[in-house]
Amino acid sequence: MKRSILVLIIIVVALAGSALAQASQGRGQEQGRGGGRGGRGGIPAPPTLTGPVADMVNAIVTAINNQDAAYFQKNVAPDAIWVDEDFHFFPVNFFLNRIMQAKPAKKLAITNLTGQTWDGGAWAGARYTLDETTAAGAPNQMKGSLTLTFKKTGNDWQVVMVHAPVDGTAIAH
Repeated sequence: MKRSILVLIIIVVALAGSALAQASQGRGQEQGRGGGRGGRGGIPAPPTLTGPVADMVNAIVTAINNQDAAYFQKNVAPDAIWVDEDFHFFPVNFFLNRIMQAKPAKKLAITNLTGQTWDGGAWAGARYTLDETTAAGAPNQMKGSLTLTFKKTGNDWQVVMVHAPVDGTAIAH
């Protein structure tokens, strides 16, 4: 009887160990494939951004498309910086003025808005397309990634950093 119980315990432990090994191997294979997340296993999808910061990002897009420079006076910190794809640092107003004064107006669109907020700060990221006209009058579409960093000033959010690298070749503005 003692032998039967010992054999039964060994079989149960072996089966449980085998089941656990198969389960962990299955997770490893999913992570190795990226689990549908860009090829790097174990990396969670970024959080979808909602709330006041998401509303502000959408308002920024609208203000750019409408060439509403007054919107940025309140919502961009005076010392905010813009970082381009070559890691050059400029005052945000340097690029905003170029974007806002374009004739015809540039049209910005974003997708995949993600981000996170804390008590006094936030970040937002998105993919963007910027439809514009070159100096020669030809249509051009730039595509890239957009990352915005915000600080809370009183009850309002202000942009303190913009990182907007271009996928591919950018044209001189």
